Amino acid sequence: MGCAAVIYDTSRLQYLKDVFGPESLNSGGLALLPVLAGKGQEGYRRPFGEALNHSFQTIKPQLNFIKWEDTMSIINQHGLTETYQDAILTYRDTAILGQSFLHQFAEALQVRYVLVVNLEEFHTSSVTKYSIWTGLTTITTTKVSSFAQVWDCSTADVVWEGRGEAVSHPGEFTYDKPYEEFCQSAADGLVRKLP
Repeated sequence: MGCAAVIYDTSRLQYLKDVFGPESLNSGGLALLPVLAGKGQEGYRRPFGEALNHSFQTIKPQLNFIKWEDTMSIINQHGLTETYQDAILTYRDTAILGQSFLHQFAEALQVRYVLVVNLEEFHTSSVTKYSIWTGLTTITTTKVSSFAQVWDCSTADVVWEGRGEAVSHPGEFTYDKPYEEFCQSAADGLVRKLP
C-alpha cells in the first residue's frame, strides 16, 4: 500500500475574445447546457454537470447562472430540443453558430451566453510493479478532461474556449479517491479560467 496520490489541476484557457470579460458575463448571464458525452458515459456526464453547478455557485456566486438541469427543463418546456440538437450538430460539422438557434435560446433562457461542455476523457490505468524494497506496488493514474466554449447568443460567436483537466500524478502511489473528486477539480479549473 502506498500513499494517496494528489489530484493536479491542469486546466487552461485556450481562447478569449477581447470584448468578452467579467462585466459582459455578469451582465449577460450564463446558462450551462447539458454536458455532452458519448454513449455509455451517462455515469460520468451527470456528475461532471453537478460539479460544474457547484463550481459556479462557489467560485462565481455573483453570476446570473442557470444550472444544466434547469437549462434542460427550459429547453424542453419551450420545445427547443430539436433546435438544441441542430445547434450542436451544425457547429460540430461547420464551425458556424446558427444565429436563429441562439436567439431562440436567449429568449427562452433569458441569458446572453451559453456554456457548451464536452466531456472528453475519463481514463484510469493501473500498472503493478515489483520492487525489492516495497514488494508489489500498484501505480494507478486517473484523468478527467473536458473542453468548453461560451457561445454569445446575440452575436452568434464563440467568445471563450477552455479546457478543464484533472489528473493524478503518476508515481509510486495508489489512488482511492472517487471519480467525483476528479470531476470537481476539473470543473473548478474550468470555471476559474472564465473571466
